Amino acid sequence: MSDAFQPEIDTDPASDPMGDPMWELVARDLAGEGTADESAAVAAWLADRPEDAAILALVKARSARVAQRADITVDTEAALHRVRDLIADETRATLSVSSGSPRARMDAGPVAAARREVGEVRSSGMRRWWTAGAAAAVLVAVVGVAQWRRGASEGAAPINYRTATGVTDTLRLRDGSTVVLAPGSELVVAEGYGRNSRTVTLRGAAFFEVEHDAARPFVVRVNAAEVRDLGTAFSIRTGVSGAVSVAVTHGIVALKPASSTQQAELRAGDHGVLAGGTVTVRRGIVSDDDVAWTRGVLNYRDTPLDEVQSDLQRWYGYTVRVMDPVLARRTLTASFRADSSSQALRVIALAIGADAVVRGDTVFLRTLDAAPDSASIRSP
Repeated sequence: MSDAFQPEIDTDPASDPMGDPMWELVARDLAGEGTADESAAVAAWLADRPEDAAILALVKARSARVAQRADITVDTEAALHRVRDLIADETRATLSVSSGSPRARMDAGPVAAARREVGEVRSSGMRRWWTAGAAAAVLVAVVGVAQWRRGASEGAAPINYRTATGVTDTLRLRDGSTVVLAPGSELVVAEGYGRNSRTVTLRGAAFFEVEHDAARPFVVRVNAAEVRDLGTAFSIRTGVSGAVSVAVTHGIVALKPASSTQQAELRAGDHGVLAGGTVTVRRGIVSDDDVAWTRGVLNYRDTPLDEVQSDLQRWYGYTVRVMDPVLARRTLTASFRADSSSQALRVIALAIGADAVVRGDTVFLRTLDAAPDSASIRSP
């Protein structure tokens, strides 16, 4: 029989401090979401808990500092549930001790980090220790579990957002700007975003709705291009050759090579393409169809196959090989839902007069006899 020390664990749900509804109010109050009555209730509750009140004072100070540097919006309720899981894990680890070591301490993880900063509160029982740990853990909920996961600090590193093949994601940046990140794409939010500048780096495609801030222009760096605006909605897509396509739905943006001071001004309705160091602009052609991909519909209007190839890679994981230069010069005008790869390939092949052969994750496009220079089709 093992002589390991087996402590008695109180399994009464009432003994879980994070199960106390007041902790929900505490989290809401710290996140600035509580009503005046709820804030008063929290203050009264803490009046009889000086140790927790001291810890939460530190939490407020720390969360205020982090909020000034945060690049993401935290779902406090979801974070609080995550914190409960963390506390349960740490408590189990603390109580699973071997002979001769009546108590083990966790030295890693966000809750432990918070506990080390505020100092572990010791009193006459495990419940008191756990309650103090729960209070410290609210720090994680308020400043964001994601911040702890990526090792957030006063010198926070850039944040990377990535989407898988066929999956879009909507992001809200610290300044209120929103980004719909296309499948198979990546957005890097620069360190210190929102303080003195607003710079992001894009690989793939995205739709941006930017909050106006004349003092801090919003800048997207993508391939060899730089897109700059002061309060606009626009879509950026890249091609396999590195070409950058920008469609402006409202506002004004400037499109230029990253290495040049010469830029083209694009206004609402304008479409610009940067390829080979040259910007080509078509005026007044952009409509809602150009950002329909954010709703799961792929629309093309005289679109080079270079851009279509990138979309097929992002949405379906296909690498597309165009087998002859004549076909590569054709453009696509078509519209179809993005939820079926076979339907997408059928529509594209028919629209450009090509034969599509799929081998594994590679699609080979070959020219059919008497194929048109461009064609169009709309699929229901």
